[in-house]
Amino acid sequence: MKFLIPVLAAVVLLLAGAKGITIRKDLTAERQAIGADWAQVDAALEQRATVAGELAEMVRAEAPREVRALAEVQDTRLALTRAHGLHEKIQANTRLDDAIARLMLQVEGYPKIENSKRYRGFLDSLRDAEYQIAVARRKYNEAVEHYNAGLDVFPNNIVASVTRLGKIDAYFQTPAM
Repeated sequence: MKFLIPVLAAVVLLLAGAKGITIRKDLTAERQAIGADWAQVDAALEQRATVAGELAEMVRAEAPREVRALAEVQDTRLALTRAHGLHEKIQANTRLDDAIARLMLQVEGYPKIENSKRYRGFLDSLRDAEYQIAVARRKYNEAVEHYNAGLDVFPNNIVASVTRLGKIDAYFQTPAM
């Protein structure tokens, strides 16, 4: 009987330790999956930025007076490529969205551009890039939500606190339509 209590305590501690290790491993794997999902978002953002740059160059050739709108697209593209953190990339993407919208608004004053096959091809490419961003963004946000929800559950919250695995607050918001 003397040995039963220490043996039970040791077994309980071993089981709790093994469970803690498993939880930490799972949380770390989820964070890595979130990183991979963000890489997909980032690649889609870069693709769209490339298309936006090509569109701006086409407009520059046909409508050189639209210097301000063209410069804004180029500046926001550059800001997006130079941004390092998730929050910076998300903010730079929002500014690029606005710059592309303003450029397209300016193009409406040039029927020759608006009716060209090349311009329509760029619009199709932008639409495809936007779709890829939306798919990647949804997958990323779902992974972040799942991870953050898992941190609120016992015993995950204790393991996360001890191992300093905190919540991720970098959501990629869906633009309002």
